[in-house]
Amino acid sequence: MATSGVGGLSEGVVALGQSRRPGCLRCPLERLAGRNYCGACGNLLRPRCERRQVSVLFADVSGFTALSERLDPEQVSEIMHRTFEIALEAVHEHGGTVNQFLGDGVMALFAEGPGEHHACRALSAALAIQERLETIRREVRQSHGLEFRLRMAINTGPVVVGTIGAALRTDYTATGNTTSLASQLLRIAEPGQIVLTGHTRELATVRYDVEKLSKMPLTGSLETVEAYALIREKMEDVGSGYLASV
Repeated sequence: MATSGVGGLSEGVVALGQSRRPGCLRCPLERLAGRNYCGACGNLLRPRCERRQVSVLFADVSGFTALSERLDPEQVSEIMHRTFEIALEAVHEHGGTVNQFLGDGVMALFAEGPGEHHACRALSAALAIQERLETIRREVRQSHGLEFRLRMAINTGPVVVGTIGAALRTDYTATGNTTSLASQLLRIAEPGQIVLTGHTRELATVRYDVEKLSKMPLTGSLETVEAYALIREKMEDVGSGYLASV
């Protein structure tokens, strides 16, 4: 599993809770009192664990197994490379960070910052990814007779952002119920569909058209969560009404 840069989350967001166990993201070593850089490698020391409000986006390829069985590994690699490039570009354009590559998909985080709310930016990024993938979808259908689509899911809420792992292997990621719920949403997303929770919808309801789906049962719980399918961004000018606060 690879990770991309996370500077936007570490420097451009106001933490909601206290940071814990600051240290080096490379070594990793515990931070010494009064030291801002790692004594072993010189890397800037960052907090290991912080509580943030974010919008989490998961995306994966629908029918990836069939694609891998029908095509040569080089062809699959080229398709996925182009797909990841599109996702990276769209996420970064909307102020997000691709946090992890998940084999046949990605995980992205959109955090608090100036301008529009991170829930709006996550939804806009998902729509941009969906639109830009149309070229690849048509090529795969015409050349190989296969459907190539992404499923996407978005949830908004608090997460714990920081390093996980030990000295031999560390990743910078977001954990917690918000991330888990976003991941579970992929189960009900149809190929080519963008699914979001009711909380994310509330934060961006003025700007986007959505369609209500059936409630989703949570894994290991009797509770259910309201789910919606993102349809489009509304054409009319809505001013600043969608800049909801958490």
